[in-house]
Amino acid sequence: MKKLMLVALLAVAVAGCGDDKPEIPTFAGWIGGEVVGAPTFMLPGPVQALKSAQDQSAQSGKAWFFEKAQWKPKGWSLWVASNVYSDYKTPRNDLEYLRKGFARADAAHERAKQDSNFIGGISKWLKANNVNVELNFLGYDSIPGSLKPVNDAYKGYWLTYNNQPCERAFRLCVNNYFVSPAARLAGGTSLSFKEWISPYLVFGTDLKAAGQKDVIASQGGMSDERSPFFDYWPTMVFLVNPEGKVTRAWLPQKNDAASVQRVQGAIVADVGGEYRDLPIPEDAYSPGPSRYSYYGQYFIETGVQAVIETFQEIQNSK
Repeated sequence: MKKLMLVALLAVAVAGCGDDKPEIPTFAGWIGGEVVGAPTFMLPGPVQALKSAQDQSAQSGKAWFFEKAQWKPKGWSLWVASNVYSDYKTPRNDLEYLRKGFARADAAHERAKQDSNFIGGISKWLKANNVNVELNFLGYDSIPGSLKPVNDAYKGYWLTYNNQPCERAFRLCVNNYFVSPAARLAGGTSLSFKEWISPYLVFGTDLKAAGQKDVIASQGGMSDERSPFFDYWPTMVFLVNPEGKVTRAWLPQKNDAASVQRVQGAIVADVGGEYRDLPIPEDAYSPGPSRYSYYGQYFIETGVQAVIETFQEIQNSK
């Protein structure tokens, strides 16, 4: 009996020492983004698509402009939803919130670089494997009013950042670039941020869920839409099936951020079919989108507001 056990153990050891690399797991816990039920994917406000056209009088020979649009599912789609313009560093731009569990946000142009790197990694994998998943970018904040005169003069050149590998408006990587602004508070024509993301903030009863809820409670909780928790507007990622139902929602607010590998795993597991056996590259570095940004103002508007407040303080001190 001891000899048989020894042979069995040696067989296991030899099997584990082969040249084949272990497969990357595609179980739900590793992939993340789990949702409860089957929430319908919604765009929070009126929808516009960013387009370009050849224009020799424009900077770099292209004019950029928004036009009214609509979207309906035609198959599987992946959405990268981002707060594009705000340069607030914390909720309400109050640095005291750094003591309450919030991380400092990067500047808008730095977040755009991170998002481009993430989107580029996904796009490269989709194209290399002929995966029929629509890749869309969604800007869910409003376009700053201060950009309008600049864009009128420069043919929309400053409506979007220009980063590798996707270039301006992620045009080399995405199928569509949409804008659909959420509202900070309910009562207008757009869904409030709380209304929009609440279907993805349903938690289970295990220890992981309890920990997530404790963190959110320390950030103001979810019961009041005015909570600083709902000032946290990061880049979120959604995988949507042909029926328009969300099968994965990666929200950094839940400490559940996307990465290129996690998205690849979700497509293998959820879309399945002919993609069920697609290899997932074992990159040591799997980029994710930007994780920290907050509802607020574009940096130009923030600067103007600071000047006005300083002037007001001087007037009040007289």
